[in-house]
Amino acid sequence: MNSNRRRESLLRILKTSDRPVKGVDLAKELNVTRQVIVKDIALLRASGADILATSNGYIIYTTKNKEFEIKCKNHTSDEHLLLELQTIIDLGGKVKDVIVDHPTYGSIKAELNLSSNRDIKTFMNKSRENGFKQLSSLSKDYHIHTIEVPDEKVLEEIKKELKEEDILY
Repeated sequence: MNSNRRRESLLRILKTSDRPVKGVDLAKELNVTRQVIVKDIALLRASGADILATSNGYIIYTTKNKEFEIKCKNHTSDEHLLLELQTIIDLGGKVKDVIVDHPTYGSIKAELNLSSNRDIKTFMNKSRENGFKQLSSLSKDYHIHTIEVPDEKVLEEIKKELKEEDILY
């Protein structure tokens, strides 16, 4: 397979996947090294493909959904964090990032790209294993998530449920 065909195949795989695909898995499927995948991703990005690299793999960013910011109270426990993320995901949203307003450094943002309970489980396990505090702990009262939803009706459902769970700020 020549390099142009391989990049077309790579793009097709990412476009048809509903979750991030790890570089090592792409390399196996296309019978190349992971470094070749990294270079191909860079070339595809340079040609305009909107490919995001996440901790869970590569994914194509699509704008068919709408993005909104929601302000949530800071977590009181891991269970509270889990409830927040699962509520958003279970009602059809995707948690793109978390943003905190730090009194010294200003706005700090971290990509999350959580779109399934599997993603949440991986995120929670990494957090526990590494012993790191959540980014929201750097902010006094609240944190902000950019969420992606198919329409405003889903957004309203998510906000209603988060309010009922005393999560929405």
